[in-house]
Amino acid sequence: MNLLDCFQRCRSLVIILLVTCISPLAAIQIANFDTLTNDRFANDDSFIANQFDLSGVGHNGTSDPLKPGWATMISQNVYITADHFEPDLGSSMTFYASNDPNGTSVTREITSTRQQIGGTDLFVGTLDAALPSGFSFYDFATEDISTGPGSGPDSFSQSSYNEANAYVFGRSPTSFPSSQNIAVGRNVLDNFVLRTVGANSGASIEATSGGTGDVPFEAMLEGGDSGGPLFVENGAGELTIVGVNWLVTTSGGDDIFGASYLGNYDEDIQAFIDANLVPEPSSFALLLIVAGGLLTLRRRA
Repeated sequence: MNLLDCFQRCRSLVIILLVTCISPLAAIQIANFDTLTNDRFANDDSFIANQFDLSGVGHNGTSDPLKPGWATMISQNVYITADHFEPDLGSSMTFYASNDPNGTSVTREITSTRQQIGGTDLFVGTLDAALPSGFSFYDFATEDISTGPGSGPDSFSQSSYNEANAYVFGRSPTSFPSSQNIAVGRNVLDNFVLRTVGANSGASIEATSGGTGDVPFEAMLEGGDSGGPLFVENGAGELTIVGVNWLVTTSGGDDIFGASYLGNYDEDIQAFIDANLVPEPSSFALLLIVAGGLLTLRRRA
């Protein structure tokens, strides 16, 4: 079976994981795609996410399209990604301080301190060292959602994210070095479903991509986008990560993509962060001073 046949067969399924049948040419679909507007590292003022700090969105350093590519920071040293497409142990992730492809960057390794969140497609882990000062990490959704459309207090219809404008991250169709292979489209979050796909079950926050062009630069995920972040803008003009790219499906002739929703699992995510805290530099320095003083006292004794 060639790659095209594989891809078409995959798309005929009701639901597919985004990792399935990846083509080396697979890239996020963005209506009216323009490299200056949609590619982060075109480094142009017209980039649709130019007003935001994206230094906490990392990508791997391999050119292999079958390798997982995404890690989004939710603390100084803790990242979140997709369980079915988690980065390999010891693999590298590169983070850029700005959208300048020649600007400051740091590379970190994936450590063995990592875990799946429950039975979901959410996966958290740690880097071998915290990102430097000036690199960002993101607030994540904490709002519980239990059902789709409805009038209940925990329904998607009553949530902060119903019809929210989202920034959708995926691999670019432009030829960039792999660690800079980041494109951004837009969509409107219009559904919430509890899904089981493969071995993973969980809350899926979703968007329809009907190809109508109603949403400027409307995005639809493709193979290789698994693990990428789904952001919304919070009231302070900053990004909040609400989901991690998980699946695609079809309904009524429309393409739909789903991201694992973080809000229902925020306590488990926070517990992992708390268990892997990075000492504050001032506290660490004080610890060294105290330890040095104790050593001096012992020597004098």
